[in-house]
Amino acid sequence: MAEKQRIEYSQLEAGYEFLPSSYKLDSSIVATYLKAVEDTSGLYQDNTLIPPMVIAAYAMASLSETICLPSGTIHVSQEFEFIGAASTRDTFISYARVSRKQSRGKFHLLIVNFNVVNQNQKTVLAGKTTISGRERFPVAS
Repeated sequence: MAEKQRIEYSQLEAGYEFLPSSYKLDSSIVATYLKAVEDTSGLYQDNTLIPPMVIAAYAMASLSETICLPSGTIHVSQEFEFIGAASTRDTFISYARVSRKQSRGKFHLLIVNFNVVNQNQKTVLAGKTTISGRERFPVAS
């Protein structure tokens, strides 16, 4: 993934759309993932079909490269819907949009929805991630 310009958390508002991120997932990435999760099922052993969680991991990594979060921020949840199969022949484009930014007392919440499509604009993954911080996030000056 290419180096991206990062945005401060304090600058984000509901509706903010991050720049799309394009990437390919080759057979070496699939093999590394399978080894890391100790998947010996054989389903992905030809290194052509991509495990859905690899696509999710890259979508999340792409998003994390674009936000400057305050110290102490935690990832509290994520939801994924895997809509279509993907292969190492595909090119992926990940889109992300802030759907909610909320503060309640000392707790602060940011929800980002994302969508990953292939080169044919067919959605292969949709999801959202929620991050939270306990202390006051910095305010833009």
